[in-house]
Amino acid sequence: MKRKPAGQPLEGRETVARLLDAAERLFGELGYDAVGMRLLAEEAKVNLGAATYHFGSKEALYVETFMRRFRPTNAERLRLLEEAEVKSGGKPLPVEKIVECMIRPPFEFGLEHPSFQRFLARNLLMPPPFLHAAIHREFAPSIAAFIVAFQRSLPDFPEDLLHLRSMFAMGSMLMFSIRANELPEMQNPKLHKVVLREMVGFITAGMQREPVVACADRPRLPIHQPTLRR
Repeated sequence: MKRKPAGQPLEGRETVARLLDAAERLFGELGYDAVGMRLLAEEAKVNLGAATYHFGSKEALYVETFMRRFRPTNAERLRLLEEAEVKSGGKPLPVEKIVECMIRPPFEFGLEHPSFQRFLARNLLMPPPFLHAAIHREFAPSIAAFIVAFQRSLPDFPEDLLHLRSMFAMGSMLMFSIRANELPEMQNPKLHKVVLREMVGFITAGMQREPVVACADRPRLPIHQPTLRR
């Protein structure tokens, strides 16, 4: 059963929002298998029938919970990259600018929605099987666009190395974002920009460092997403 279409009354929209907020917290903390629809309904303070009515199944609710925030965050990353490329007039972007476009939206979104950041990290590390296709559909074009941008700026770097270093970049950002809201200092908004600049600088240095191991001396590195050549 699919989720009920948009255009529902205010009360229905509030119920959906409470269910999604509760699902984000519980799935992020406990994982898919440990959370049932009854617990979700209790956490959201709605009856079990409302949860079933709006989403049909736990699996459908899980996917919708993930996509609610993942899709706009991913779209913002692509928007920033496209905007920067237009401003560059066709010239390769500085590596630091590519990294900022890739990192800033999820970093800022994670500070704003810490429970989703835990949920996101869990799903990028150990997604339930039914979520694989949804993540791939949403994430693959974004990863592809950033790899192409890196290739233009670092033309002598092998594609598989750029993929690997991009995974390192996203991993470090996710791990920090998960812990950030537990750090008292991060309650100061003025510190957010400082930390983001340091993170962008750190990742940029790693992305553009000369390969540690020559291609001739190693097997092909893992690539999880296909690239889109321009």
